Order: sequence, then C-alpha cells, then structure tokens
Amino acid sequence: MLNSFYYEIIKNNFKVIHLIKINKNILLFLLFIASSHLNVKAKINTKEEAKKFLDNYCIEIVSSIKDAYQLQVESISNQDWKTFGEKGRWIGGLADVYSKLCK
Repeated sequence: MLNSFYYEIIKNNFKVIHLIKINKNILLFLLFIASSHLNVKAKINTKEEAKKFLDNYCIEIVSSIKDAYQLQVESISNQDWKTFGEKGRWIGGLADVYSKLCK
C-alpha cells in the first residue's frame, strides 16, 4: 500500500516536471518574440512593409541561432551536456520557424 502511494507521488511529480519543461520552452519562445526590437503594434499595409518586417524577423532568428550555437561550443568544452542539448533543441525550433517563414 505504501509503495503504491510513493509510486503515485513519483508518477504525478514526473508529469508536473514534464509540464514545466514544456511550459519553459513556450515561455522562452514567447520571451524571444516579445523581446525583439520590431514594432509589433504597427499595422502592415503593403507588401514592402511585410517584406521588411519578415527580413528583420529572419535576421533576428539567425542571430539567435548563432548565439545558441556559440553557447553549444562553450558547453562542449565544459562538458555541460545538459546545456548542449537544450541549445540544440532551441536551435531546432528556431530553424523550424526559419524554414517556414524565411525564404
């Protein structure tokens, strides 16, 4: 009886930890979007304005990929595999957005 009680606690904690990791990634992505220096309140009325916006956005994505890559290189020299993996996932997500929006 006591073992099943501990099993349920561990199982529920694992679900909470998994949910926190997912929410952390979503929060990081939202912070990235909110912290960009683009004027997100401006309305885009022409194709030229849209192209300029996307060009700037794509440059921000590439810059973030470069920063994450540099942190990966540092983490390898420190044998910090956790950071290496986190930055790899971040780069993968950014690359996915880039492949869908930037041509």
